[in-house]
Amino acid sequence: MNHQFTLPDFPDSNFEIEVSFWTGKQTLYKDEVLVERSSEKGKPFLIPDNNGDIVKAFPKSAFPDIIPVLQINNLKYNIVEKLKWYQAVLAVMPFSIVFIGGGALGGGIGAVAFMLNLQLLRNDDNGNLKYLKAIGVIIAAFAIYFLLSAVIWGWIN
Repeated sequence: MNHQFTLPDFPDSNFEIEVSFWTGKQTLYKDEVLVERSSEKGKPFLIPDNNGDIVKAFPKSAFPDIIPVLQINNLKYNIVEKLKWYQAVLAVMPFSIVFIGGGALGGGIGAVAFMLNLQLLRNDDNGNLKYLKAIGVIIAAFAIYFLLSAVIWGWIN
């Protein structure tokens, strides 16, 4: 997932963060140039400013979202707009498969559906359409879980 944003400390620069759908790996670009990442604790991005100085931007978790916030000089900057409470509920709902006896299978399916719902809720579709798609992902996740568990149950017995 790629997200473009700006930072107040860099008013003339455009940033883009790329977060891997599968691994969560984060890559930051400033004006289409890859920003180096430090290996020190917190693994901050090392953003060069116009004076040649380096500004450390620490990516911090923003649960339930997988897109981090950036902490610069103890101030947190949201990269993307926070999900509204009902969007967060829709995004997290596939994880409820685990509570009906899903175990690892339900957790895996729920995690993939969660990621898909985050992408759907962040896109620019018509409001109602994106919510219908998110509900479709939830229904599909449950259907896939029940189908796979029936197949596995039949296979075992």
